[in-house]
Amino acid sequence: MSLLSQVLSLAINFLSVPFSENSENSRLARSDNAIFPFDILRTLPEPCTTFSLEMGENELKMTALPRGLCSNCCPVEFPKDIRFVAYSKENLNGKLMKLRSGEARRVGVDRNLPTVIFIHGFSEGSPGHSGRTILNAYFSRPEARNLILLDWSELATFPWYQNAVVNVKHVSQRLRTFIEIFHDSGEIPIDNLHVIGFSLGCHVAGLAGKLLRSDLKIPRITGLDPALPEYSLGDRSKRLSYEDAKYVDIIHTDAGIFGFPIAIGHADFFPNGGRALQPGCQPSYLVRQRIVDQVLACSHVRAWQLYAESVINERAFPATRCSLWRGPEKECDFSVDAYMGFGNNNKTFGSYYLITNENKPYGRRS
Repeated sequence: MSLLSQVLSLAINFLSVPFSENSENSRLARSDNAIFPFDILRTLPEPCTTFSLEMGENELKMTALPRGLCSNCCPVEFPKDIRFVAYSKENLNGKLMKLRSGEARRVGVDRNLPTVIFIHGFSEGSPGHSGRTILNAYFSRPEARNLILLDWSELATFPWYQNAVVNVKHVSQRLRTFIEIFHDSGEIPIDNLHVIGFSLGCHVAGLAGKLLRSDLKIPRITGLDPALPEYSLGDRSKRLSYEDAKYVDIIHTDAGIFGFPIAIGHADFFPNGGRALQPGCQPSYLVRQRIVDQVLACSHVRAWQLYAESVINERAFPATRCSLWRGPEKECDFSVDAYMGFGNNNKTFGSYYLITNENKPYGRRS
């Protein structure tokens, strides 16, 4: 873990102590308003109301107080705070789905088509930039699909990262229920399902896969730079891992800072080494492009940008197994051993490497 990631974790822990579901931490917080001014926060006009701040291609959804099950948190409102919204080319604004038999049919989900569920990450709105980009990418394809966004943005607001981590388990329980209800009703057979998560959304997908009853298994989970802060490299029980679906593929773009630095799926792709700074994320480049406000999470969000491009062009990102195919220590030639993203055929296993462009199109075969 990098020094920056460790500093981020310390800051997250300090900020979140007053809002821990742990009763001892909550008691300490209530006794020390000098450290954390609850009374001042609660006098704000709407401390539990969310508002958005646009930062280039990033959108921060913010609240003065976090939403969760702790004593100092804004209350969670089920099912309002965890929503499933179905989209199609005919219905670009989406239709809200209730968790009951017949709902998928009512909103136009076709049981015979593949179904994609996309789960956003920390501080994002829904559809937000990532969700809308993923939707538009799939809309560009000739074949039809059911597209569903899981909106848990009220439970993942900035700056309350640790509360969002705690809320992951509540969202994953809701996703598990969604999958089981509509599989049992025959409206969304699980064999047609592909779950895609970005950042914390990856762990929502992974935990849901763990929670499913024993006769059900998600065919494919795609993790787009799974979130690292507050998660263990070794303990697979609370995060996405290869055990959570029949096939798990990962795209790493911010390894060791906001994203996982190790292989955790059946197939793990490391564009540009998988680390920050990704091409086009150097501060000097962002300044020239007048998008310097994107510098903090530029490499992290590159994961969903790359995946969306792969949906449009499934051969945009050929990858090789050998990590030493370039540079002074070159030990092998580049061979196309797999395609990253949409073009992955679910039959590739291991770690793969590739180089991308610094701006769109990112694929060198685009």
